[in-house]
Parts: sequence; C-alpha cells; structure tokens
Amino acid sequence: MIATLRYEFAMQIRRPSLWIVYGLVFAVIVAALDYASLDLGLNDTHVPRRAMATAAEMLVLLLPMVYGCMLADRPQRDRLLRVDSILDATPTGRTARLVGRYLGACAATAVPYALAYFGRVLLYVVVEGKPSALGWATLFFLGSVLPGLLFVGALAFAGPLLVPPMVFRVLFVAYWFWGNLIPKDMLPTLSHTILTATGEYVINAVAPRSLEYLPGDLEYAEDPPAVLDFLRPEATPAVALLWVGLMVALTVALLSVVRLHASRSES
Repeated sequence: MIATLRYEFAMQIRRPSLWIVYGLVFAVIVAALDYASLDLGLNDTHVPRRAMATAAEMLVLLLPMVYGCMLADRPQRDRLLRVDSILDATPTGRTARLVGRYLGACAATAVPYALAYFGRVLLYVVVEGKPSALGWATLFFLGSVLPGLLFVGALAFAGPLLVPPMVFRVLFVAYWFWGNLIPKDMLPTLSHTILTATGEYVINAVAPRSLEYLPGDLEYAEDPPAVLDFLRPEATPAVALLWVGLMVALTVALLSVVRLHASRSES
C-alpha cells in the first residue's frame, strides 16, 4: 500500500495539467472574489478566525471541482495501460492497491489546493502580524476542507465505473453547482444540507457568520422554507462532528463499491 501511495503521489504531482487547471481556476477566484485581500464587505476581516473561514469559503466554491475532475481518470489507468494483470500477479492485494492509489492520488491532487489556501494564510500572518491565523487555518483545512475532499475523491473513483471519465467530469461539475452552491430556495437541492461537501457546518459552528456584522446589523429576515430543510440543522459543534462522520462514512461506502466492482471483475 505504501509503495502504491508513493508511486501514485509522484505520478499525479508531476502532472502538468494538474497545475495548469488549478492555476487557471485559482486566477478566476482571485479576480472575481478578491481572494488576495479577503475583502467581502465584512466588518471583521482583521479577526483571524473569520478571515481564515472566509478564505476557506472562497476556495471551496470552485477548487473541489478541479480536484474531482483531475482524479476521474486515475482508477482506470491500469486497465487502459494494460498493466492490471501484471499488478494482479504481485503479492499486493487489490484492497491495498486501491487504498494506496486513493490516498496517493488524492494527496497529490490536494497539494495545489493546500498551497492556495496556506499561501494566503502566510500572507495574512505577515501583513496582519497575527500568527494565531495559522492555527485557525489548520483547523478549518483539516475540519472543513479535508473531509469534503475525501468524499469527492471517493466519488471520483466510483463515478467512472458507471460512465466514461469525460462524462463523469461534466456530471460532477453539474452536481457541484446543484448540490453545493445554488441557493436552497431556487430549486430542490442538497445545497446547505448536512450532505453538502463544502464544510460549511464546521465553518459556521467555529466561526459563526454573526461575527461579520456590527451589533446594529444583526436583524435578518427568516429564510423561506425549502425542500429538504430537515437536512439543514443549525450549525453547532455536534452537528459539525456529525457532518465529518457522514463524509468519512460516505467515503468508505464509495471505496467499498469500487473494491466490490474490482472483485466482480476478477471473477
């Protein structure tokens, strides 16, 4: 498993298209959302906790789409290169190879994402002189970003078993907008539910949005009712932990499906 992990990581991290696509999408985020300054009209962007949460929220809009699309062709690579039978002859089992391939490819694909996030964090620390931002950034990355990436990675491994990788990429981008980004009252959607992979429950539990407003601005109109509101509990630490558990459970379930498909292919 470790050997497969190291090999998959090295292959994926050296992939030119990985850096090119990430770079193009990151440029869109910087240009459209003013990511360099983190200025979204908030009153407390100088508070490290809220600033790091805002940075995580900006990147999760588009970068997970790049992450999932860049992983879509990894599961079938051995078969396309016709080396799967050779690998089956080695002492390593399919489960160990699957786990190693998944962890290695996902880790490498997450490197540009992490650089985009923590690069902005280091800039914030230098400009604002607040090293506590590093701790908050690490918490948000591990707690809100990483579980979602684990799920997206497993989905990218399982999806191409049903449709070709190119078709999966198109469907995955459509899913990301429908199930994670669009307003919940626009049409029936998984957006803003406990099944959303954006990590918003962790962010809102740790850095509530009320921190963004001055005391005189805390009056809001109630959100209109929407379909699947029962899957939209209030963001509390307990719900945030529940969300993390759901992402891990869905990841394990999807990888189990991939392994089961491999077992049937053997027979």
